[in-house]
Amino acid sequence: MILDGPFELDPTRRYSVNSMSFKMARRIGGISVGLFAYFGPYVVQISALFLGECHAGEVSLIKPGVNFLTMESISMLPPQCDGVVLVAWGEPAGDNWKPVPWSDVKEYYHGMKLVLNQYEELAE
Repeated sequence: MILDGPFELDPTRRYSVNSMSFKMARRIGGISVGLFAYFGPYVVQISALFLGECHAGEVSLIKPGVNFLTMESISMLPPQCDGVVLVAWGEPAGDNWKPVPWSDVKEYYHGMKLVLNQYEELAE
């Protein structure tokens, strides 16, 4: 399920992700949430996190200096990146692991904070 986006980017520019987090108003677990970048007909996963325990509040996928999926210090978007999208998948559950419909997950979602760095590549 698409939680947020897609957000268009200028494909002539290069980007890295400085930080990315999202907020959930209620406790949700059993799902993965990931940031994906697309360029042309292709999509690539930039970061993701499994919410195995029920989470509420702000959840970070990328903080300055660390991508929690890859453990890399820099999270580059692919060349000619057209945009990004926040996607969730899995089997959502609430307190006591009771199943939660996706419509509730979308309702509990309260926005994403995405900070991108824009740069130009140096010609050799």
